Amino acid sequence: MDLKRIEVLVGRQSLSKTYRSLLRDQNSFWNILHEIHGISLVGKVSSTLELKVPLGESSNKDFDARANILGTSVNMECTTRKDEFPFNFPPTKGPNTNVPVYSGSRAILDPHDARKLGIASESENRNRLHIATPESTVVRQILTEELSQLPQTGINLILFGQISGSHEDLETALFGPIVVDFVTNSKAVESTTIQLPHGAYDAGANGDPFRPLSGVLWFKLFSITGPKYKLYPNPNATSPLPHEVIASLESVVG
Repeated sequence: MDLKRIEVLVGRQSLSKTYRSLLRDQNSFWNILHEIHGISLVGKVSSTLELKVPLGESSNKDFDARANILGTSVNMECTTRKDEFPFNFPPTKGPNTNVPVYSGSRAILDPHDARKLGIASESENRNRLHIATPESTVVRQILTEELSQLPQTGINLILFGQISGSHEDLETALFGPIVVDFVTNSKAVESTTIQLPHGAYDAGANGDPFRPLSGVLWFKLFSITGPKYKLYPNPNATSPLPHEVIASLESVVG
């Protein structure tokens, strides 16, 4: 169904040229499956669609697709993330059983951010089953790489297919980590929730490299309750998603 929807907009020749060999490659199949679904999803509200659009005359790069949504040209780059934690650690045996147990720990706050904020961090490798780099940092690095494939001007949308893992790590990458400050006195324990300004969508200097990013469309095809979708517009983008485009995209993912 996704391929048919794209074919209506781009034609059989462009569809085959773009995806035939990639879908036959076992190493790229799952990534391309998600790319096709993401582009097809946007295609539901698009009047025109182009695949593998040249980035510029002086560049050999191209980006995955460009769609026209209600008269607005939207550039798209697709990516996937397969977060295998803690199954990327070697298993141990459970007590009194031969059933393998997968366990480990990883930081939730990037040690570089912790130092800047003067927050004590336990991100040192305490043992071999600890990852010092948070998943949100990995996601932010992925967004940086994908953004480099897109034009520096115009409406830029990254389609983020979550093969495994949680959208919460993407939210942390975009909006910054949330920490809880506990204060204990003789009467009670008080807590304050703080969103640290270290996300890609930050209004300050931390968000500067991501100003060309207009939004991220996240989706997860395989979950217990079926496919899930969520649109994350960048409120501080140089070219933000127009309200009518947001409404159109949310109509197919809501």
